[in-house]
Amino acid sequence: MDQENEDVRLAFPEYLTNKDEDEQMLDQCIQQFEKIQDCQDQSIRNLIEAKLAVVINQTPHSSVVSLYENLAAEYKISVLFINKKQPKHHKVSKFFNQFPSMKVTNEFIDGKILQLPWPVIGALKAQDLQDHLLKIFNFNYGRVGLHEFPLLWFPKLLKSYTFLLDNLFNTKTKLLQDEKYYLAIMGAAASGCEQLYLLLSQIFYLNEGDRNWIEVGYDCVDAHIQQLDPICKLLITKPWDPQLSKELHKLLKGKWRRKELVQALMIFIFYNNLGSFSLGNGIVKEMDVTVGNNSVNNSVQYAQHESLIDFIQNESILQELKQSALLEEELPPEEAHVQIQIRQKTSQSYSFYVEETDQQLKLHFDEKFSKHFSHSELTYCESKSVLRSSEYSFQLNSYPVLKEAFLEGADAISNLLQEVKHMTRNSFGNEEVATTAFRKAIRYYGEGQFRYQHEDIDYWAQMEKLLPQQLKQFIKILIWTPNVISKSHIEQIQLQLSADELCHIILLTVAAKIETQLIYLSKSLVEFM
Repeated sequence: MDQENEDVRLAFPEYLTNKDEDEQMLDQCIQQFEKIQDCQDQSIRNLIEAKLAVVINQTPHSSVVSLYENLAAEYKISVLFINKKQPKHHKVSKFFNQFPSMKVTNEFIDGKILQLPWPVIGALKAQDLQDHLLKIFNFNYGRVGLHEFPLLWFPKLLKSYTFLLDNLFNTKTKLLQDEKYYLAIMGAAASGCEQLYLLLSQIFYLNEGDRNWIEVGYDCVDAHIQQLDPICKLLITKPWDPQLSKELHKLLKGKWRRKELVQALMIFIFYNNLGSFSLGNGIVKEMDVTVGNNSVNNSVQYAQHESLIDFIQNESILQELKQSALLEEELPPEEAHVQIQIRQKTSQSYSFYVEETDQQLKLHFDEKFSKHFSHSELTYCESKSVLRSSEYSFQLNSYPVLKEAFLEGADAISNLLQEVKHMTRNSFGNEEVATTAFRKAIRYYGEGQFRYQHEDIDYWAQMEKLLPQQLKQFIKILIWTPNVISKSHIEQIQLQLSADELCHIILLTVAAKIETQLIYLSKSLVEFM
């Protein structure tokens, strides 16, 4: 079966340059495609159909898409239509029907439409957009991953995203390529994201990774990767715990060098949060990595329900945002300073970070994912401490430490975080309004889950007025147990938010988590120095 799967894989493009050499490679793919058409094995036929669906719906190159659409029609493969009149819908999210599509993106790239027909923050020129999508296509060995489709709402973010992927995986260090992908798999597993986990596992195999690392897990990986186990667990459960510094100390006294260690943990952190991003958006599994005996995963059709809208709640937040914008515009510098001092005093009496229960601190994933971690229990230090931004911030403290250890990764991840932090369309629901306070409240609430607080905000006022209880609950779940997120969690938020606005909230939350995890990681590294 492995050989047959390999034969199918060779019939589809895995790397596109957008140059003349693509033609020769595609000719070889078509010749291989013609060879496998006589196969009668139903599971292989299903795989062919799934691969066709992927290349047609997830390739940022219209001429390649047209080529495979013609092949599907020529060989009467029913990948395009349910019947003669009804085209198959390429489902991306189980929560929303209205999602960006690659077909429409290709129309924009080809100049058939003047702009993308969905809400966009940070537009790119058509050629730049295709260049970044092709980088993603090549990184994933022949697709733009379904978890990357939401980024088409934020095209400019694709530049930071591809820059980060390149620096994390292509910076030459002692870490081997299959080890880097395995660390990404560990991150996806820790989030419980099957879509990302399966896709990364496929990429791991294509990089000649040891199958036992995936099939058996922790017990079969190399010893130096096993050594990261307690640190990875701490980073996703209690990164503020002093035990993190002790564990880092052990590794740096051994064979781990600072650059490789930071690179490895950055990969783990990023993919753990990318898994949360995928789960928060309800991204379905890739079609060709979930092939059954009788049928492929044709992205199950979910009925779309209109979210319940609490107009009173919506209006209240709008008024608060307008008031916040007015204050920011009208306060002269000296009065703004006084305002911050007042906020410092009031915020000290309000602690909004989560009080963890034993249940919250357990790694929430099934046997498929837990095998990538040891069964040993962590020893936590009892502490109620809170880290404040005045004591240690990302830009002033964390970034310089990370930059010294792993320059390429620090620059790339900082660029991504800054891009997410400043993205805005200045609208809430259907109304134009400055959303700085709302976006800041989301980030600060997310960071507060990890016991990190800022002095420039009145936590009680901002959290209570700007973030409804249901939204705060959604943010908590996204941070701690993203694998349990369902459509009902989104419906309960009760705000007049579109799919792209919810995605923006998810981006802000996972970026806040990444930044806070890196703050604690760098602080622990400093304590070792």
